[in-house]
Amino acid sequence: MLAIDVGNTHITTGIFEGGTLQEVLRLSTQDCIESDAFLSLAAGMRRRLPDEAVMVSVRRQAAQTIVRELVAAGGPPPLVVDVNTPMGIEVIYDSKDTLGVDRLVCAAAAYHLHGEKGRSVVIIDMGTATTIDYVTAQGAFRGGMIAPGIRSAYEGLLAAAPQLPRIGDFTAGALIGTDTVSCVRSGVVTGHAAMIMKVVEMVAGRTKTEPVVVVTGGPSGTVRDDLPKSYIFDETLILKGLLRIHSLQDKTSVKISRSSVR
Repeated sequence: MLAIDVGNTHITTGIFEGGTLQEVLRLSTQDCIESDAFLSLAAGMRRRLPDEAVMVSVRRQAAQTIVRELVAAGGPPPLVVDVNTPMGIEVIYDSKDTLGVDRLVCAAAAYHLHGEKGRSVVIIDMGTATTIDYVTAQGAFRGGMIAPGIRSAYEGLLAAAPQLPRIGDFTAGALIGTDTVSCVRSGVVTGHAAMIMKVVEMVAGRTKTEPVVVVTGGPSGTVRDDLPKSYIFDETLILKGLLRIHSLQDKTSVKISRSSVR
């Protein structure tokens, strides 16, 4: 099974055998769009095209390229997931036509793979944007929050204050910076972690629940040490969610190995 997540910045591809994720490939979404190519950018993909594929995308042009190349290479046309695809959760959202389907896939995956009976789930997906979404204990997606991602916030800061120094990397440093570089790094990284923790606290208070908190997305490792140990980190959550969603469309369900979940 080939699972493809086309994000604003990166395309992440997972190769599953049964219910176990065997390999993850990552490439630039912009490179795919500019070169109008996918397989040539995904090293090793051409020689091991699977019999089935599923994809979620927030970039239509890249998705069209992927579908065209997979079919031309003799691979399967992927199931392209949208907001109306059955995912095993209820969607209660006021503007479903503008809802990013990747948010739903992550929410469904977190609820079914990490949820606990009687507990709601908060899903934090860190990418170009950081989305914080809420699923009730009964499995209803209610919405959440869209905030600038770590790098997006940083680039926005530099655009407005161009004399600030570039920090080079986004590794966590000292809470109290002792020079301008470390001050910016603390504000960008530790400030983002603080935002996440406070929003989770506020959601728990407003909903009067004790949610399971699941964190995913490429930059999630940068804030891991600053977040509570009770938070569950699952960097490939969306790929596992795509596998599960694909299985819901078939009579024969593919069971995801829980040993590969965390």
